[in-house]
Amino acid sequence: MGREGRPPFRSCGSRPRLGEICVTPDWSIKCLVPDLPAPEDILPYLRTMHDNRWYSNFGPLVNRFERDIAAFLTETDGRPLHAVAVSSATAALDLMLRAADLPEGAHILLPAVTFPATILTVMNAGYTPVIADVDPVTWDLTPAIATAITASMPIAAVMPVAPFGYGLDIAGWQGFRGDTGLPVFFDAAAVLGQQPVSADMPMAFSLHATKPFGVGEGGLMVTGDADHAARIRRIANFGFDQGVIVEPGGNSKMAEYFAGVALAQMDRWPGLLSRRRALYQFYEKTLAGHGLGDMLRRRPGGVVPATLPLDTRGRARDLMAAFTARGIQHRQWYLPPLHRHPAFADCMRAAETLPVSDRLNDSLVGVPFHGFLTETDIMTVCDTVRTVCA
Repeated sequence: MGREGRPPFRSCGSRPRLGEICVTPDWSIKCLVPDLPAPEDILPYLRTMHDNRWYSNFGPLVNRFERDIAAFLTETDGRPLHAVAVSSATAALDLMLRAADLPEGAHILLPAVTFPATILTVMNAGYTPVIADVDPVTWDLTPAIATAITASMPIAAVMPVAPFGYGLDIAGWQGFRGDTGLPVFFDAAAVLGQQPVSADMPMAFSLHATKPFGVGEGGLMVTGDADHAARIRRIANFGFDQGVIVEPGGNSKMAEYFAGVALAQMDRWPGLLSRRRALYQFYEKTLAGHGLGDMLRRRPGGVVPATLPLDTRGRARDLMAAFTARGIQHRQWYLPPLHRHPAFADCMRAAETLPVSDRLNDSLVGVPFHGFLTETDIMTVCDTVRTVCA
């Protein structure tokens, strides 16, 4: 049995190479543990669902969650927002792109360092992904990078990503949109609850169990355009409008159960975020005490990330080996970069080489970060980092 009397979690400690057999050690410190509402927190919403006998198809709990989360989010200029709850963040991205009405095969610029769902939704919507390198400091596709690329090649739209749950530069992207006239679609999967939203640029969030604002499974698309939201809701319901199909769609609706969990999670969010912020600050303090504070990415606006990658400056393999030896679970989130996946190797790139993304592949290691860590756990992690990287 693992700590606290629970069975040990068994998973791969690092990303296996193709064809390599993955050994599954028992971890003394887990990398990520979902923090969802307890059964007693969800029960009132389940009773409401049961009393209504309404379990799917735009039920009262889904409608309430959409209203509450739209009011909860901050719009940069104080304008009203519209939220559409769907079955996953991948579905939210897919619907957002399908409702964009871009020309078939349109070139969509996106970063190399992201979860594969970003590029898959572009491809599945019939568009052409263009993979760009990321900023060496922020590890994301910035407005400056996009501006330089769009000046040299045809791009129809841009899909920036909030990497690792760090926030997006909304003001910078508003300026980019104003200067270029190009649409911007945000993949903000892991930063729900901390990311301001622009009504003019639709944004997708994840409610997956692994995210800080997790409900098990689900996603959100948020926009200031009521017509855009209505169309996405229609496409998510097979394309129905008043009983007939008016355009091709699918079934991407959120079930009432997950809306109930989401409402319970909203009740918990202030305390959950406070706990995560305290743990992050302890990581900052401990790493700084070892002279390793620069391994963390800077946090504009004080955003607490969803996962916690450290920049080892090329020593990722060494640190992962040390972690495995001490039973510390770890991950290389968002890596390898997209152009290193076999399925995307032939996709268009904004440049022949993507040196920053390639460097991050050899440098970033995600350390344990979740609400169940203790300060002793964090000191053990940081001491292991010190032995390899100091």
